[in-house]
Amino acid sequence: MSRLAGRADWHLRSNLVVIFYLVAALIAEFIQRIAGEKKLSWLVIHLLLLGAISNAIVTWSNHFVSALLWARGHDYHRQMVVLIFFNVGIVGVLVAVSFHLPWLIIACATLVSLTMVYYLRGISVLVKKSLNKRFVPIIRYYQSAAMFILIGILLGVIDTFTDDKDPWQPRIALAHLHANLLGWVGLTIIGTLVTLLPTVLGAQIHPRAISFAGNGLKVLLVGSVGIVVTAFLGQRGFLAVSIITYAAGAAITLAPALLMLRSNRPDRASSWMLLNGAIGLILLLLSDVIVIVSSPSPEKILVTIEGHALLIFTLWLFPTLLGALTYLLPVVLARGPAATKKFAETMNQGWWWRILILPTASLLLFLPSMFHPLGDALIIFALGLFLSLTVMAIWNGSKSSIAL
Repeated sequence: MSRLAGRADWHLRSNLVVIFYLVAALIAEFIQRIAGEKKLSWLVIHLLLLGAISNAIVTWSNHFVSALLWARGHDYHRQMVVLIFFNVGIVGVLVAVSFHLPWLIIACATLVSLTMVYYLRGISVLVKKSLNKRFVPIIRYYQSAAMFILIGILLGVIDTFTDDKDPWQPRIALAHLHANLLGWVGLTIIGTLVTLLPTVLGAQIHPRAISFAGNGLKVLLVGSVGIVVTAFLGQRGFLAVSIITYAAGAAITLAPALLMLRSNRPDRASSWMLLNGAIGLILLLLSDVIVIVSSPSPEKILVTIEGHALLIFTLWLFPTLLGALTYLLPVVLARGPAATKKFAETMNQGWWWRILILPTASLLLFLPSMFHPLGDALIIFALGLFLSLTVMAIWNGSKSSIAL
């Protein structure tokens, strides 16, 4: 098997896992809406965050780390071990929490944590053996993010065993939520955009982008640690300050990439969706500060955030995930320049109106509840359309390979 074919086969398998979780989340959400459930359930949120988003992070961070460090070979066996144990742990956690099995929660949370430690060690080994130290500050984002998912897992387990009437429960849940969203997911996305956004825009990375990223990470880490600690302690004022600090760190990190928009305009689905995701993150951070400042207690903050959980996905996570995959899948799955171009054309069909779907859904979710079903339908349509185009592109690519 050629190196190109091996890479394509690996990414096909690993990204099918992401697609599986997206489909599972859609099915679970559809069933719960029929049953009259109006808010996103714990299961749907974790199918998306712990399942789809986290698998995408683990898969693609390995890809970026290897590419940025000029790794001489991709250890797909090691990556497969990580994915297998990671997903055994994830499925175990989903089952254990759903059926209230305490021993299984602890066992599977431990398995996920150990897998992340193994994942971290793999990145550290690559950094030590690196032929190119220039992008090490970007790799620090992935290493820092992995530390926060370990914190998030610990807080999640504690939250599971904490009674809802316990005054500490909302604080633990808030710390768990922010550690995973802004620590694990946020740091990974922000670090990735430093190099991915210029690439998608067809531009050279800004000469000072790496130094900005290094300085930005320091501010982001101060903000992230502050967010988790102050959320846990219920210090609302300091929590708001920590989120503002985090936003400042994100602005420092992404400033060079965003400056390129003046000369390199988004012109396809991937670039517009990534830009939408970056704007969505800013809006969510501002909204988070407003909610924290205006809420009288951690309980009220948690209720408000949980009531608007879907906006986190429509404004930030879905545009970022779909935008990144729209660009990256043709690169790694297609075999040859002609096939890559054809794959990309399929993924970008109707991009000029598709990029409006998730922002429109977000707007509808801001409106009175009578508009929410239409917003939900648009979200399902956006995800379903992306999955359909992906399957179509993969199918056409497989037929082309057979013909060759």
